[in-house]
Amino acid sequence: MQKLVWIVRFAGITACWVFIPAQILISVGHIVGRRLFSFSGTPLQELEWHLFVATIFFCFGLAYLADRHVRIDILRDRLRASSRARIEVVGFFIAILPFCLVTIYFGTEYAIDSFETGERSRAALGLPHRWIIKSVIPLGALFLLVAGIVVVSRNIAILRGNSDADNPAEQRQ
Repeated sequence: MQKLVWIVRFAGITACWVFIPAQILISVGHIVGRRLFSFSGTPLQELEWHLFVATIFFCFGLAYLADRHVRIDILRDRLRASSRARIEVVGFFIAILPFCLVTIYFGTEYAIDSFETGERSRAALGLPHRWIIKSVIPLGALFLLVAGIVVVSRNIAILRGNSDADNPAEQRQ
């Protein structure tokens, strides 16, 4: 399980350290080029949103693993640890598992189709190889699925009475 945690954390943290600075540099370069040199950089604009999408998708799993995802904490904080664990397990099977499986399946088809057809940007000067960014979608869903499996296994351990379960939510309080 620790190896899975390491993979998800590595992907998310690496994405943050690589993609965010790159996005900042590209954005600043694009703004300076456009304002000072009348440079219209369609590839730079596209690269900015590609980096943004990659950062978000690679960090889904990291956020879930660190228990930093969106939820209604006002209600959740009033519940016992076993009730929170039950909600987390049910939520995984009702929401995260189906979402990830559907996204991985159709996202993979989407990326493969893009690769096979040689899809590129619709803009004349846009980026080629659109399959690269499209492959981030199923990959990000895979990281979220792996994180979900780790979190569910932690919560099942809590439900079985294992108080030693490594639960980030309990460590924060």
